[in-house]
Parts: sequence; C-alpha cells; structure tokens
Amino acid sequence: MTYLLVLAGLALLPAVLVMGLRVNGAVAFMSLCLGSLLVAYVAGDITDILSSFAAHGTLAINQWVRLALLVVPFLLAILFARRSVGGSKKVTNALPALATGLLFALLVVPLLPADVQRPIQHLETWRQLNNLQTAVILAGASFSLVFLLFTHRGHHDAEAKKHGKH
Repeated sequence: MTYLLVLAGLALLPAVLVMGLRVNGAVAFMSLCLGSLLVAYVAGDITDILSSFAAHGTLAINQWVRLALLVVPFLLAILFARRSVGGSKKVTNALPALATGLLFALLVVPLLPADVQRPIQHLETWRQLNNLQTAVILAGASFSLVFLLFTHRGHHDAEAKKHGKH
C-alpha cells in the first residue's frame, strides 16, 4: 500500500503543481521530454566527469545525475512558467497537466533506488501505467502541441488587435 501511495504521489504531484501554479502544461510536458533526452544522451558524460572527482560510488553518482537531469528541467519550467495560464485555458490545461504527471511517474520510477523501484514495479497499477506508456506519450505530445498552438495563436491575435493590425 505504501508503494502505491508513492506511485500515486509521483503521478499526481506534478499534475497538481501544474494546475495549482497555473503552469502551461505543455511546457511542463515538454520539459520532461527534454529531461528524458538529457538522461539518455548526457548523463553518461556528466557521470564520468563527476566520477573522476570521487574515489568510488560511480553507480550512485550515475543514479543521482540521471534523476537530476530529468527533474531539473521540469522544476525550472514550473518556476519560470507559473501563472502563465489563465482564464478559460485553465480547463484545457488539465489534459497536458495529467499527461505530465503520468509521464513524470513513468520516467522517474526506473531512476529510483532499486529498493524503492522494485516494489513499485510489482504493483498492478504500475504494470497498467507502463502498458499505457505509448498512449500517455502520444496523448501528452498531442495535447501539448494543440495547447501550445492555441495559446500562441491567442497571444499573437491579442497583440495584433492591441496594435490595430489584422
């Protein structure tokens, strides 16, 4: 039951932060995508650099580097994009926010220490979420792209009206 709460927290906390701080869910989702790319392509080099300063513990260093590379872009997006969604867009922001939370859980769990990771991965809820991974990513990317297009288009139109341009 405890690990089910951990999994629920990993999925719900980012979604609640995005909605509560009125962060653009598309930006939050894309920041997790960026973090995932950093983990895949940069973590090894950073681990090598940091390991050269440490006498031992390369595995632990790699684990923390990977987790930091995933989470830091998300936290920066939360910090810099807060209060970027208002009005009627708050409701449509719920879909990218939910996708962000689910993606966060999907990406963070494999980076957790083994003694936390294994019990979570044995949960039926995790298996179901993991089986929906493709749907979460495709839906999140689609919602995010549409949300960004509508958000950007609305801002551009408002600026054009403000300056008397059509």
